[in-house]
Amino acid sequence: MKGTDPAAWPRVSDTPSCIYSEEPVDIGQQIQAQILTAFQERPIAAGKLVVQPSPHTLIGMETNVYVEAAEQVFEMVLLDQTVRIVATPTEYEINYGDGTVYGPTSAAGAPLPQGRWGEQTRTSHRYAAAGDYQMSATVHFSGTYSVNGGPMIPIDGRAAVASQAQTIRVWRAETRSVADNCLINPNGIGC
Repeated sequence: MKGTDPAAWPRVSDTPSCIYSEEPVDIGQQIQAQILTAFQERPIAAGKLVVQPSPHTLIGMETNVYVEAAEQVFEMVLLDQTVRIVATPTEYEINYGDGTVYGPTSAAGAPLPQGRWGEQTRTSHRYAAAGDYQMSATVHFSGTYSVNGGPMIPIDGRAAVASQAQTIRVWRAETRSVADNCLINPNGIGC
């Protein structure tokens, strides 16, 4: 005995003890196993496909196309833990509707002022034939998550979200020189 004075003896309530009837459960591993599925099932808003000029363009003209997509945050509870998922757009794929696909690439493209429409950009496209084409974009989102306000951890996997298709009408243009205006020759070309 450490001493004869019972007041100096350790009390049972002063000594921490743990009794487990089974092995402790690693909630972190269980949450991590469910994170990718939860991330891919979130209602991530699709990127917006923007076309310049639109809804019409000309054969052989550079048609500027770009995608607008934003980071999105989702809060949820998994296994009684508060989980925050951040979806960040990282790659873009543009389907021009004529069999040509650009990407996946980190370039989302960018708008051009109207006076510069027709200039070549990284994401512009030239149509070879007249017609109606269904254009669309797919945005690939990478994700990170945190549990109960902890550090952000990368998610091993991505979510691909497709935009709604939109129609672009490609026209053929003809130019002709004329000597008269429509007041002088009402049956002339373009009158």
